[in-house]
Amino acid sequence: MVVKRIWLAIVGSIVFISGCSPFLQPEEEIVEEGPIEEEQVVELSPDVYTPENYYRSVLYDGKYQHGEARGFSTAVVHNRLDLEQLELGLTVIAQEQFDPEQYFFREGKYIKRDELNSWLMRESEDNPNGLNPPLGEGEDDKAREENQPRYLSHILEHNYLVENSNGQLELGGIVVGLSMNSIYHFRIIDENGGYYFYEQEVDRDEMIKAGQKMADQVVERLRSETREEGILSEIPIVVALFEEQQREAVIPGTFIYKAVAEPNREIGNWQKINERYYLFPSTEANNDQRNDAERVSKFNEEVNDFFDNYIGVVGKGYYKNEQLQELSIEVPIRFYGKTEVVALSQYVADKITQIFPSGYKVQVYITSISGQESLIVRNPDEEPFIHIYR
Repeated sequence: MVVKRIWLAIVGSIVFISGCSPFLQPEEEIVEEGPIEEEQVVELSPDVYTPENYYRSVLYDGKYQHGEARGFSTAVVHNRLDLEQLELGLTVIAQEQFDPEQYFFREGKYIKRDELNSWLMRESEDNPNGLNPPLGEGEDDKAREENQPRYLSHILEHNYLVENSNGQLELGGIVVGLSMNSIYHFRIIDENGGYYFYEQEVDRDEMIKAGQKMADQVVERLRSETREEGILSEIPIVVALFEEQQREAVIPGTFIYKAVAEPNREIGNWQKINERYYLFPSTEANNDQRNDAERVSKFNEEVNDFFDNYIGVVGKGYYKNEQLQELSIEVPIRFYGKTEVVALSQYVADKITQIFPSGYKVQVYITSISGQESLIVRNPDEEPFIHIYR
C-alpha cells in the first residue's frame, strides 16, 4: 500500500517501458503505478562512465522532466558559479546517502513554485510562511533591513528514485539545499521613487543558526499530512546548507553543513563540511595553500616561456578536508593558428605531468577571443588527454 500511495501522488499515470527502448535492457524495465490516464514511457538516461559518477536521470516519453521551480534559481542566485556549484554539489552530497548504482535522479516535484516564492520571502502578516525573518527595528527602512538581514536566498530540491522488487520506480529519497547569503543585497525606494542599492556582510554564525532552523521547518512542511497524504514522512530527507560567494566573485561558494532526517524522524546531528575554493594567484592561496600556489606559479612561468608576450594564467582549486581535489586553469591566448594551438596543448599536457601531483584532477582550458581552442584533462593517476576544438 505504501508504494502504491506514493505513486498516486508522484505520477498519476500507468507507465510501461517498451522492450525496444534504446536506453534500457529488458531487466531494467521500470513501471510506475497510478490511475489510468495515458500511457507514458519511462526510461533512464544512458549509463555512461564518468569519473564523477553522475546519477542517471529518469526520462518521461524520452524527455528530461524539469522540476516545479524551473528557471527560478537564476532569479534569486545572482552568481552563476554559485548556482552551478549548488546544483552539482547537491548531487555529490546525495551520493553519500543514495548510491548512484541504485538510485536515479529527477528534479524536485514537491515544493511548488508559488510555495517556494512564499518561503523565500520575509515572514509577515501577509506572508506567514516566509522563512526569512521579519524586518528588524530601526528609524528607517535601511536600518530595519540591516538589523534583520534576509539569510535565505534559495531552496533547491532534488528527488531520487529507486527500483523496487516489482520493477517499479518509487521515491527513495529527497535532498534539499538551502542557499544562504554571505552578503545581503537590498534596495530602498525613497519618497521620490528613486532606488538606492546597499549590501551588508552577514554574520556567519547567525546565518548558520538561521539556516538550520529553516531546514527543520522545510522538513516539517514536506512531511505535513496535507502534502501527498503524508507519504513523504516515510522518505529520508537530506538537507545541506550552502554559503554563497559575493555576486562578483570568480570562485563559487561551498556547502558548509549537512544532516539527514530519517523516515518519521526529525533532522539528526549536523555535520560540518570542510570544502573551499581558492583562486590562483591570490593572497589567500599564497597564505593557505603555498605549495599549490607555487606549482601554479611555476606552470604560469613555463607557459609564458612558450610565447613572446606575457599571458596571465588563472587557476581555481577545489579543496575538501584541506586536500586539493580538482584544479582548473584557464590559459587565454591570442589566436595565431590551429597548429600553434596543437603545439601549445601538447606542451601544456607535458607540463601538467611534470608540475602537478597525479592524485587530483587537472583541467586546462586554452581560450582566445574566438572562444574555446582546446581542453587538456588529466584525471587522477591517469595520462592527460587533449581535445582540439575545430
